[in-house]
Amino acid sequence: MADLDDGPDQTPLPVEQVQETTARLLAGTRYNLILTHGPNGEYTRHRRHAECCQTVVELWRLGVIDTRRLWLFAYDDGNLAYLPRVRDDADRRDVLTEEVWLEKHRLITDLYGFRPDSWEARTTPREEGFWCFDSASAAVKRVAPQEQPS
Repeated sequence: MADLDDGPDQTPLPVEQVQETTARLLAGTRYNLILTHGPNGEYTRHRRHAECCQTVVELWRLGVIDTRRLWLFAYDDGNLAYLPRVRDDADRRDVLTEEVWLEKHRLITDLYGFRPDSWEARTTPREEGFWCFDSASAAVKRVAPQEQPS
């Protein structure tokens, strides 16, 4: 998230600010694969993750970001009804080995400093899921704003 506010009480950022920050970090390099947040931010509602997803897809569409493939995290939490888990419509699912999962969990607790019983540690999934794209146009269709039920 670079130096953008990633706290719990996020206000929307200007699109230009998120795009400039992302372009500063990613433009000018050719990537084989970029992994980033999904259009809903992995769980109900992480505004900055959703903004990041929209920005990466748009910058890829505009040719500012050069990548062969883009993978977006594909998780759902049932509108906070359960911990985030891989969506049924994910293109790719990977179950982490015990060794890899323990290292991922260690990063959350030791490097980022979250307590072992924290929400962040409890939501460290053993299975990862992604929507996978080889073209910006396909990614644009996936991240298009969804109609909210009334």
